Amino acid sequence: MSKTKRKSYAEQAAEKGTLSKYYVGLDVAQKKTQVCILDENGKIVREKYVNSRPKALEEVIRHYCASNVEQIGIESGNYSGWLYQELKKAGFPIVCLDALQIHRFLSVRRNKTDVNDARGIAELVRRGMDWVNAVHVKSAICYEIRGLLTIRNRMVKQRTDNILMLRGILKAYGGIIEGGSDNIDTFRQKVIDVAVDIHVRDQIDLRPRIRPVLEMIAKLDSSAQKIEEELKVMAEASPVCQKFMTVPGVGPIIALSFYTAIEDPTRFRRSSDVAAYFGLTPRIYQSGETETSGQISKMGNQMTRSHLVLAANVILSSSREWSSLKVWGNKLVKRVGYNKAKVAVARKLAMILFAMWRDDKQWYYNQDALQQARAAA
Repeated sequence: MSKTKRKSYAEQAAEKGTLSKYYVGLDVAQKKTQVCILDENGKIVREKYVNSRPKALEEVIRHYCASNVEQIGIESGNYSGWLYQELKKAGFPIVCLDALQIHRFLSVRRNKTDVNDARGIAELVRRGMDWVNAVHVKSAICYEIRGLLTIRNRMVKQRTDNILMLRGILKAYGGIIEGGSDNIDTFRQKVIDVAVDIHVRDQIDLRPRIRPVLEMIAKLDSSAQKIEEELKVMAEASPVCQKFMTVPGVGPIIALSFYTAIEDPTRFRRSSDVAAYFGLTPRIYQSGETETSGQISKMGNQMTRSHLVLAANVILSSSREWSSLKVWGNKLVKRVGYNKAKVAVARKLAMILFAMWRDDKQWYYNQDALQQARAAA
């Protein structure tokens, strides 16, 4: 005798005519995800722990909601992006919410549990998200490029840390390596020469100890250069990045970093919103009679913010091409100091790059060049 297939909750509700719109909150962890499903009246339909895999989440949601899912809410995080993309491919309406704002919303509950967090997210998407920011989840190609940028940044940092470590070790024995923009081979030779001098003078041979570090530095430098070549090819293949690279101080790395951090320029209404997105605007505290403006917020992506500041540093110190931005920055240096002026130039540079992208405009060094371009057009 064959077994009859048990009907799902959604099928039973449809037969009774009680199937309504459903709202789902997902509190994601590495192994398990707490799922909370609410109906349109806020009544709990189901609370359940599920494996943090798209297929398992899809089965639970379809079992209890069928195709009547009005909205799924998921908190932003490293693991959430993959689940978001997979559930979106499955046809679910899903939104990724800013983790910082979600944390503040959920902190009103006395006890912080996965059950309470999932229910709070479900309740938030049910009541509307007018005061909560939906996070833009990047495409697969953006994740790939930003992964390469992150790996390259880590290699460069480790290379620099090892170089500074060797300088410190040799300095303890009286060995001084002069600074400068030496390549890795020149630096290696200087380190060996200083180690030989220490051996001759004090009979202390440091070469067996520092040789592995020198090899590590050379390997990190070689690997970083390979990634830089790959990123350069990607930047040259992108018309938007090619446009960015016409601006002084902006090379392939910075162009790709800015491009992948934004990805979709229609996300922002104003250029100033981009500066705030990268944490380059001052914090404001206002209460009653008190209103203070502090240091920059440093919110948003730290890597791209560092790249923008690096480009601003090049514009102010290294670039030989004078532009309206460089003149403005140099005037600011005299008034507020170099460090504050550098951040201000980085903020304005982010706004300029965004405006070039959004309006499909070219970079002009000054007003005269702009007027000539307009006359020619």
